[in-house]
Amino acid sequence: MKPPFSILSSHYPGNKTVSREALFQELGWQDLIQNPSYANTCAIRISVALVKSGITLRGGLVIQKGPHRGRRIETGQARLAKMLAEPAYFGKAEVFRRDDAVTGIASRKGMAAFWNIPGYMNGRGGHIDLIDGARAICGSDCYWTASEMWFWPLR
Repeated sequence: MKPPFSILSSHYPGNKTVSREALFQELGWQDLIQNPSYANTCAIRISVALVKSGITLRGGLVIQKGPHRGRRIETGQARLAKMLAEPAYFGKAEVFRRDDAVTGIASRKGMAAFWNIPGYMNGRGGHIDLIDGARAICGSDCYWTASEMWFWPLR
């Protein structure tokens, strides 16, 4: 089930407005604030938006406090993107190569997973984010130089 973009984006704790520390405090993960393994929070932020929009995720870490206590958060970009590509979640993504992504996504709204970002984890790193193409912005960061992008349009 895909939530409307407006609902998902209203629950998205972007890195420009919610610090990593504040995000982890909200989730009851104070012990992870200084853990370098959790420095990258893109999948966590998207997971929080999904959970607050009524989506139940499997695997990952458990929210320790607040109204969503006991629900799960996926902390890894690749695992979250692959989960979302399953029919029970968002289904198959539209796949774009580097040179076609901006044109293919254009002024649309949705979620994107960026794969093999040059200069990040030796070109093997990824990112997942919301995209508001009408305003030409990503929730946190866009990586149009990634070798491949998966896009799920949202209404």
